[in-house]
Amino acid sequence: MAKRQWGKVALAVWFSLLLALTGWGPGGAGLVQAAPADQAYKVVGYFTNWSMYDPNFQVEHIDASKLTHLNYAFADLCWNGKHGNPSNDPGNPNQTTWNCRDAGVPTQTGNVPNGAIVLGDPWADVNHNEGVPLEWEDCEKGKCGNFYKLNKLKQSNPNLKTLLSVGGWTWSNHFSDVAADPAARSNFANSAVQVIRAYGFDGIDIDWEYPVEGGLPDNSTRPEDKHNFTLLLQETREKLTAAGAQDGRSYLLTIAGHANPSYASTTELDAIAEILDWINIMTYDFHGDWEQTTNHNASLYSDPNDPDTANKFSADMSINAYLNAGVPASKIVMGIPLYGRGWKNCAPGPRGDGLYQACTPDYNGSVVPNGTWDNYESGPTGMFDYGDLAAAYVNKNGYTRYWSETSQVPYLYNPSSKIFISYEDPQSIAAKAAYIKNRSLGGAMIWELSEDCRTSPKFACTGTKLLDQLSSDLRSDSTRPDTTAPTTPSHLKSPSQTANSISLQWDASIDDVGVVGYDVYRDQTLLTRVSGTAYTVSGLEPQTSYTFTVRAADAAGNVSNPSSPLTVSTLAQGTDPRLPAAPANLRVTAHSDTTVSLQWEPSADHAAVTAYEIYQGDALADTVPASSNSYTVNGLTPETEYTFSVKARDAAGNLSPASNAVRVTTDASAPGTVPVWSPNTAYNVGAEVSYGGTVYQCRIAHTSLPGWEPPNVPALWLKK
Repeated sequence: MAKRQWGKVALAVWFSLLLALTGWGPGGAGLVQAAPADQAYKVVGYFTNWSMYDPNFQVEHIDASKLTHLNYAFADLCWNGKHGNPSNDPGNPNQTTWNCRDAGVPTQTGNVPNGAIVLGDPWADVNHNEGVPLEWEDCEKGKCGNFYKLNKLKQSNPNLKTLLSVGGWTWSNHFSDVAADPAARSNFANSAVQVIRAYGFDGIDIDWEYPVEGGLPDNSTRPEDKHNFTLLLQETREKLTAAGAQDGRSYLLTIAGHANPSYASTTELDAIAEILDWINIMTYDFHGDWEQTTNHNASLYSDPNDPDTANKFSADMSINAYLNAGVPASKIVMGIPLYGRGWKNCAPGPRGDGLYQACTPDYNGSVVPNGTWDNYESGPTGMFDYGDLAAAYVNKNGYTRYWSETSQVPYLYNPSSKIFISYEDPQSIAAKAAYIKNRSLGGAMIWELSEDCRTSPKFACTGTKLLDQLSSDLRSDSTRPDTTAPTTPSHLKSPSQTANSISLQWDASIDDVGVVGYDVYRDQTLLTRVSGTAYTVSGLEPQTSYTFTVRAADAAGNVSNPSSPLTVSTLAQGTDPRLPAAPANLRVTAHSDTTVSLQWEPSADHAAVTAYEIYQGDALADTVPASSNSYTVNGLTPETEYTFSVKARDAAGNLSPASNAVRVTTDASAPGTVPVWSPNTAYNVGAEVSYGGTVYQCRIAHTSLPGWEPPNVPALWLKK
């Protein structure tokens, strides 16, 4: 995503805090595949948690009627107990780390393992109470903030889906480490399910910038990222699919992909396209403040007159690279920026419009002008919100608007200030929407919502909002022809057999419109079409082997490839298929903040019991041999209620009914020894102090003053 992450957050939060304190202001094998996609074009909008600060663009300001999906940016990854990015590279806008453990975040109150997803700005995400009609005690427990507002937004807009986006430009520093470690990959996938369920999201969006190469220079990268990324996505998809089956939902998994065609060589695009619901391609930032020659930020087509012969990037070039790598057009979502990039001290050139012209560095060696939100802390970024440009720059204040017929984008030039700005406007949005339709792509993604017209009191933009233009253009004719076959049914298995029947089960296929049925074949002969993902074949001979395959079909008549064949035999005549007895007297023998120990009485069966299956809720947690009648569940969340049950399995594969269910609440985390709060002391974010017998955690780095005792300033201290 655009390099704005956290650029101004610290100062904005601190200023807001001062207002509150002083009273000023108002206060490999068998890929598990993606969930079904709808046939309409997607309009995906990113909302950043820092938008609530300087721009004062709140969740309740989002026009969700114009969106199909909203991606909330950003969450981070935990590594060795910390998250954030300490790199002192000038390209890192927020050179800070925090403790992963946070008493005010429901999913981070206990030990947080490597690879787990953690909230990027807990205050914004779940703790602040501005516009939230809950008590402060609820906000301290992580029930407020933007996540509360997002769920209210979805109640008013039931067709809107929300995804939590993880990573971004600043927080991609440990993706390579997580993807390379099987345990960390598992932690990531498990935490994806946990945060979706805890905070009400519909899916996860991964913004790794970037596998193998690129991104901030201090990021961890390795050649193995290419395949490890696939493994990370595959495990996450498996966990999301299993959770969706338990919850009666289809959870989404998407990524933000690099627009550089080289991304096709540093990832396994064909494989990950099968796993993902779609890919948001970041088709912008083709040129910017890292260059000293003006050019287009997000050209639709390459310009043969562009003198930068090595980097003639365009959205069209990027999309062709993805298509050539095997990504279906329906899974490609084109990125559109709602911001412009600028250069200063640029010659007008022979046409007088400043395009493709060299810019003279100032005394700091910079050609970057001050952008919309730049200040002393951020320094010049040269990035301008569209709302700002429309209000004060387009054919105003010495700027003239020009149009590139070849690249299909506008640009501005001021001959007096010698500032050049490449940006988007309604005409370029219309051109990109037409391109999306002509290429039968999946839709459009915009970065990011706060940059549009009428989103901030800082500027009064009266023209067409770019989101309105995009939504109108794409949704006026939202139906694409269905020529895509469903994905291949996976994991065909036989859970039970008798002498004359074999039961079959398989994982659901995915289709861009919807699967209408499954064709079941025995020895290459069609038996029947069923609507579900299970079927029992009857009328078979005892002790006979049969081979089965399954194909998926959609309403347009498209049929998938056959599943992997399954060969299974019926039982001998007279075999007793009775189930084992349910394990009795399941009980809790011990529990801690993260563990629960269980014990039960052995199950009786006419045949030998071979194993016990332990269930956490409806999900299979683990399997133990029949020689054991106890088990300890690990990795639980403190102060959380869980339900467990046990089933017995015999040598014939029969599974017993469930035992009695037991409910247990894990213990609270044991507090450690922390120093007593004192005035005139510098405290960093995450620091813990005690005051009046209560432990508090620092929310914002500051030097304490008399009167700023933790109970008096909840904006600074979170009670644990």
